Amino acid sequence: MRDLWSRLRHDAYLAIVIFAGLLGLVSIFPFALYRWVAGDWVMGALDSLLTLTTLTALYIAWYRGQSRLAGQMLSLLYAAGAIIVAIYLPVTGLFWFYCVVLFNFFIAPPLRSTLITLGSLAAICLYGLWRPGTIFPDLQHLIIFACTALICSLFAYLFAWRTTLQRRSLQELANLDPLTGVGNRRTLMQEIEIALANFRRHGNQCGLLLLDIDHFKAINDTHGHAEGDRVLVDLADLVWHTSRRTDRLFRLGGEEFVLLLPGADLNGLSIVAENIVRAVGERVRTADGSVTVSIGGTLLLPDDDGSSWMHRADVCLYTAKNNGRNRSVIYKGVADDREVAK
Repeated sequence: MRDLWSRLRHDAYLAIVIFAGLLGLVSIFPFALYRWVAGDWVMGALDSLLTLTTLTALYIAWYRGQSRLAGQMLSLLYAAGAIIVAIYLPVTGLFWFYCVVLFNFFIAPPLRSTLITLGSLAAICLYGLWRPGTIFPDLQHLIIFACTALICSLFAYLFAWRTTLQRRSLQELANLDPLTGVGNRRTLMQEIEIALANFRRHGNQCGLLLLDIDHFKAINDTHGHAEGDRVLVDLADLVWHTSRRTDRLFRLGGEEFVLLLPGADLNGLSIVAENIVRAVGERVRTADGSVTVSIGGTLLLPDDDGSSWMHRADVCLYTAKNNGRNRSVIYKGVADDREVAK
């Protein structure tokens, strides 16, 4: 039970899909039973189909981990169901459409839910125009329904759009370093776990470079913290723009950064580290001279966990510091873990 609540608490979209799906089941399943008992075979079959498809979507979301696919399935399913219910249950069936409007904007992205909602609304209204008196008693009722549905959709869209923006902002605050805009320590730990899982399951190698700005305290003491912040931003921008699209840069804390390089080999890791050292020395500067960086790096080893992987890079970093700074030291995989080679 703890794992259940933990998963729902940490995956907002999954929680919305599960809650909306369960709400749909509670709303639809009793009607399915009632229709079968009352002998309304068409609506009973429809409600049963909606129930089974909802269960399928919940299975896809929970056990397959495809929450967005499940959400889109439910959105399209209930929109189609609203059209059919409106046709087979004139007047009273239209009330379900407002529930579908709200449901769509919770379960699907704002633009996609708008298209689905407007499409289903158009289908109902066009059918009403094609078959007068079937869904709406007269044209006036059709116009009133269309206007109220559009107004409801507009407010739902504005709410969903604003909520999406706020959720993205919260995700950025939770995952990004506010100064440099790169990943923060929390995101780094998550990416390390992903890299370890890919290495254990599929043998996908990954390199790790630990970067530390040399004499950073002296930069702050001499030029002020504003200048120190600028150096951090310049270094992050330089490393970010000179790395591959698949590489991930994180600020570990203070003047330390971590660069993860999926698919790297030992030679590639060494070349990247040397290039960063050279580029920083040439392009990142303060008022009284250039800034230098020391780097320690290592590939994943079979028995690694996150701590041992980071510790090995940290040992290499301190070796680079002790050997004069402004250089990189990469672990070569020798038997003695205390030995490193430049």
